[in-house]
Amino acid sequence: MATNIRNIITGAGSAIGTRVTNSQTYDYPPDSVNQFPAIIPLVESLDMSMVQGGNSFEGTLRIICLVERADAREAWLRMYDMMDTTGSGTSVIAALKADPTLGASVDTSFIAGVQNIGAKELGGHMYIGFDVLVPFIRTVT
Repeated sequence: MATNIRNIITGAGSAIGTRVTNSQTYDYPPDSVNQFPAIIPLVESLDMSMVQGGNSFEGTLRIICLVERADAREAWLRMYDMMDTTGSGTSVIAALKADPTLGASVDTSFIAGVQNIGAKELGGHMYIGFDVLVPFIRTVT
């Protein structure tokens, strides 16, 4: 059985993957990405001080979104589509807004911001993409 934190990573990937067409979700930072768009949810921070009748906690996910390797105009345009708040089938933002429970893995979440927009390095490779910060609360009784 997976832990609560692993379930949150899987749930976030599922919440996005089922709504962003042909996306590839990773539950770890891979050395190389060859299928796009690529979604990599990672734990940014955890705060275990919040206890409500159990082992509840809050934290923040950093969801890395990679459009492709090339630094081409099309990559930038696809990246803008992935950040659009209403883009059905293309937008990571719209997917996260549509499922604030991240596949029923958290009580609630929201989008705190988008960062690192543009060229990104991962595993020694350059990509076009952005990061989405998603704070969440998880009640464990």
